[in-house]
Amino acid sequence: MTSSIWSRVKADLRPFSGRWEQSWRIALLCALMTLVAMTYQIPEAAISCYVIFFVMKSDAAESTVLALALVVLVSIVILALVGLVNLTIDSPPARLTALVVSSLLFLFLGAASRLGPLGGIIALVIAFVLTLLMYVPVGELATRALLYAWLMVAAPMALVVGFNLLVGRQPKHVLVNELIERLQLAAMALEGQAPTTALRQNLALGVEAQQKRLKWLKAFHLVPTATYKWLDAAVLQSYRILLAVLALRNQQQTEHNAELAAACRAAAHDLAQGQRPQLWSFTQSYITNSAAHEIKTALMALASEDKPPVIPEEKRPFFAADALTNPIYQQIAIKATGAAVLCYLIYSAIDWQGIHTAMITCYVAALGSTGETIHKLFLRIVGCLIGAFFGAVVLLLFMPYMTSVGALMIAVFAVCLLAAWVALGSERISYAGIQIAFAFLLITLQGFGPDIDLSVARDRVVGILLGNVVMYLVFTHIWPQSVMRSVQRRLQVIENKLQTLRQQSTQNKAAAVQCAAGIAQELAWVKYEFGLVLLEPNDLRPAATVIKQTRAQIKQLQQRFEQRGLLTGGSEKLALV
Repeated sequence: MTSSIWSRVKADLRPFSGRWEQSWRIALLCALMTLVAMTYQIPEAAISCYVIFFVMKSDAAESTVLALALVVLVSIVILALVGLVNLTIDSPPARLTALVVSSLLFLFLGAASRLGPLGGIIALVIAFVLTLLMYVPVGELATRALLYAWLMVAAPMALVVGFNLLVGRQPKHVLVNELIERLQLAAMALEGQAPTTALRQNLALGVEAQQKRLKWLKAFHLVPTATYKWLDAAVLQSYRILLAVLALRNQQQTEHNAELAAACRAAAHDLAQGQRPQLWSFTQSYITNSAAHEIKTALMALASEDKPPVIPEEKRPFFAADALTNPIYQQIAIKATGAAVLCYLIYSAIDWQGIHTAMITCYVAALGSTGETIHKLFLRIVGCLIGAFFGAVVLLLFMPYMTSVGALMIAVFAVCLLAAWVALGSERISYAGIQIAFAFLLITLQGFGPDIDLSVARDRVVGILLGNVVMYLVFTHIWPQSVMRSVQRRLQVIENKLQTLRQQSTQNKAAAVQCAAGIAQELAWVKYEFGLVLLEPNDLRPAATVIKQTRAQIKQLQQRFEQRGLLTGGSEKLALV
């Protein structure tokens, strides 16, 4: 069991395309934010750096849009807080009521809409301001506190925008690299050099990320219209090739494998040279394997000058379909708010303001099911201890010799580089990376200059651990939700999509690719969630027979998807079209 866990961790820590580029950019931005915070004395620099982890995405366009959107949202919230502060500054009960109401609202929006983690960040900013009023019950100081709260978000977001405009990963470059990787992986799989798990992992990424990049290319006119349309089709065809290669791995290998692999490598080479793939001259026009035929057809379409088919855009509403009928969203908001208020009352009652990080932790750790809560509690505690260790090392061994902010920036860059590398991994480890950075920054960035006071470091670590414990107790004892509910829902979605895929594979290949991508993503998520079942308490965990049946159902759906894919025929001769 232990060896299996370690093997998964090592696999999740392995490099992949874009991981290093994304990691050093996040780390450098955190170092720059440290410089800005120390220079202009912006408080809670750790929160500013923490926000960077959430808005820095895989390409510059998405990161910039998210950063600007967050600044606009927080600016609106701060303006609303100006009036709220005037109403509550002299009334602690009113202040607490405002904190609870705003927290419930934005945590609900974060859980039930596409706002996602940004909802928790906005709730955190509001809570930070309102709790700060207890220590600055003067109008002018309260106004300054609001300004600092706005700067805590606006300053890092300004850095993100400027940084991405200068050295960000351009969406076209990222998109083309992803197409090249797919074609190279397909070639390696056809040659027997890539395991089936690698194909599944790539397919599980779906096409949603590429579709986002295509939107940025179109919205900001980063490429000519003709290039945009071809890239739109290339996303379809490259994913189609991987699907067919996976189906071929489940069938009898054909004599065409070497030629198909060479064609995939040639197409990847052409893309790397900045040009469309050239039309490949296949030695035979007729083949006897449906999967091999599918690969050939997709390769020919990739090089074709004809008007390409496009991937149909999937319309996603802002709110979840069951936002108003599913009580889970409200329960998540209530539980996270209750945990945050409880932490606030605890450190206020014992007059231990140093552990205020307990309340902050509640806003960055709101989850859904009990299994997910336990899993990510473990990740957060491990990450907190690792981050605290690095923070203590910096404070004890290096801080006494730091004579400039530059030395502090180097320390922040080094640890945030490690944290970003972990955070960019799979769901199995990503939360640990966020917590490494959060704990380290809270300990290291105590004031506006070198500080070796270990009591502050102790208080902040105690606060983080207290917040995690409170979140665990609240989420596992109040309205506990078994992850099996989500697993069963996803299994039904997969079943429905498989039926749709069977119809679309003969009618509309573009829609079929979109559907297949959705199935692959759902399969990856259902495997992850099903793995959390064993972490749940015995009274919440389903019976052993149910677990066994669900495991068999997942395996069966995986086999049905991989064996059929987009194939429309059997082993009869198929003309190359």
